[in-house]
Amino acid sequence: MNGSASRALKWWRLVAPGRDSVARTSDRLQAALALTTILLALAAIPFSAAAGSQVYAVQKQQSVRELAEDRQATATLLADGPLPTAGGRGGEGAVPAPTAAEWFGPDGRLHAGQVSAGEGMHRGDTVAIWVNRSGGVVSPPLRAPAVVVNSVAAAIGLFLATCVALALAYAIAVFALNRRRAGKWQQEWYAELAKKARS
Repeated sequence: MNGSASRALKWWRLVAPGRDSVARTSDRLQAALALTTILLALAAIPFSAAAGSQVYAVQKQQSVRELAEDRQATATLLADGPLPTAGGRGGEGAVPAPTAAEWFGPDGRLHAGQVSAGEGMHRGDTVAIWVNRSGGVVSPPLRAPAVVVNSVAAAIGLFLATCVALALAYAIAVFALNRRRAGKWQQEWYAELAKKARS
């Protein structure tokens, strides 16, 4: 028997002790709990993948809808942007803040409202924004890479959460078994001491 097969057999005997082993009932119960935890974790893989696929399908539809309905526009600031903070570089890469601006919507009408402007921007500067069919400012549409990232993150997150919950449940069960084993061992020890005292 090679080394890898020997190690596999050793682990299998630890997880599932045979009938002729000296393992206690609590040891067999712990082995069964460990095996059940592993099987449940493996069973969570297809469910997590299905959840990720569902997130992908929903957000894909959202992305297609937003890209079809929303349009990019150029807004002109009607006021200066926030003052540069100490140590800030200023410009569009800095922290943005709501600033009054105006822009033309898809219908050709002039709209006014608040847009995000970077620190150090001035009145008359332009900012790229996204608007809906009525000309209202909306968040940038969901892109295909973001949809993929969100769906993968959802699948992995659900799987990890399931594994953590299973590991926690297993740890609690083992803690209870260890207390039970310790209590039983203590009772046996006291019984042995009492037996020696009587002899």
